[in-house]
Amino acid sequence: MKIRIEEVEAAFKEVFNEEDDVVTSIDTVYEKSNDEEFLKLVICLHGLSTEDISIIHTKFIFKTDLQKRNIIENSFIYLFDINCVYHKIEFNSIIDMKKKIEDIIESNNFGEDLQILSDFIEAPAMFLNYYMKRAKITEYSVFEVEYEPKFKMVSCDKTTFDFKVNINNNYDVEVSIHKVDKDLTKDPDDVDTYKMQFRFMDEMDTVESDSLKNIHFLIGSGIAKLLDKKLKNQ
Repeated sequence: MKIRIEEVEAAFKEVFNEEDDVVTSIDTVYEKSNDEEFLKLVICLHGLSTEDISIIHTKFIFKTDLQKRNIIENSFIYLFDINCVYHKIEFNSIIDMKKKIEDIIESNNFGEDLQILSDFIEAPAMFLNYYMKRAKITEYSVFEVEYEPKFKMVSCDKTTFDFKVNINNNYDVEVSIHKVDKDLTKDPDDVDTYKMQFRFMDEMDTVESDSLKNIHFLIGSGIAKLLDKKLKNQ
């Protein structure tokens, strides 16, 4: 039995309701397959939040016919972790598909990096202020952190995670996080790199790390150093 694309889209609207603030945004786009024999329906979610969990970003991809009427496989892949780590899920009906999507969300079945970013965005100001207090940084306090996805439908390897951090209710610092995958063809011992770019006024700094586990330290120290450089050297 063929499943219509409109059924898939209706199921997503039921699960992820923008009006009820379940997600910040849902974006949909069609992409051609490499052999151009089918289309890919890409449903991209940003700022997903329920009572129990937060998921900063993921996407679901279905194969469809060229006429954009039906999906051609009873399966989808979803972005499990940043930089193109996908998991494939099969289903046997639209009801089963909806249940399996809900199970993914409710079980928080995502990779470590995506979970770290999602946990951070639950209470980013608290995390950053805690770091600054521990580091005895007293001149800066984080008032608000906004997640600002700038490129909502780019390929997963080019995705950046962008934030605007308000300091002392006076200054805004832009923070952008991007993961650069290791290239084993050049160096077998190479490791993934996370690049964090900080921008304040006309100043910009870049910090690299091989892990996101200390994200509050990386962001907090990066902001403090950039503000010191700009404000204390005027």
